[in-house]
Amino acid sequence: MTVTEALQTRRSVPSFDTTAEITREEIDAIVAKASLSPSSMNLEPIAVLLCHSPEDKARLVSVSMNQGKIAKASAAIVVLGLMDGHEQHADRKAQNNVDLGYIPADRKDGWAERARGGWPTAQKQRDECFRAGSLWAMSFMLAAEEAGWVTAPMGGYVEADLQAEFGLPDSVIPVLVIPIGKPDPAITLLPRGERIAPSELIHAGNW
Repeated sequence: MTVTEALQTRRSVPSFDTTAEITREEIDAIVAKASLSPSSMNLEPIAVLLCHSPEDKARLVSVSMNQGKIAKASAAIVVLGLMDGHEQHADRKAQNNVDLGYIPADRKDGWAERARGGWPTAQKQRDECFRAGSLWAMSFMLAAEEAGWVTAPMGGYVEADLQAEFGLPDSVIPVLVIPIGKPDPAITLLPRGERIAPSELIHAGNW
């Protein structure tokens, strides 16, 4: 499947086949592909909360406005943003840059310091979490499509309740909930909704 084919066939499904099962190995393979997504300075300020068991999916439903499609899915993930990801990963990524030949060893500490200071306010950190998390989420959905699974990205959750239910610290914020599974055989999808044409989307040079 090409990227174009994945984009054309991907749909946000309203319901899932409750009999379909996905293995942890299959989830890991999709996550590994999604993790090729870009992030600023490659700091990857993201993590993934996996709800695979019926019990964990039910817990996620309880903080996601009781949206039943989560319970019907084979699994669901919550894409998480790490508000302090630039601090957590700075030294590790600096060393990786040295190892790969991007920077000389004597610039490692300076690179790490720039990374730690690049997002000085909570708003900038939150913005970067949503930028990196959204890029990652789209890659996850396309990788799932290629692997024969369908998804349904959701923003309908109560952030504080989700954090409390799953023991997330304040520095870890939910970005998106993505149920994954097989399509409900009882439902026929309607045609894809209208997409605004490039002629309307593009403002060349100025607004």
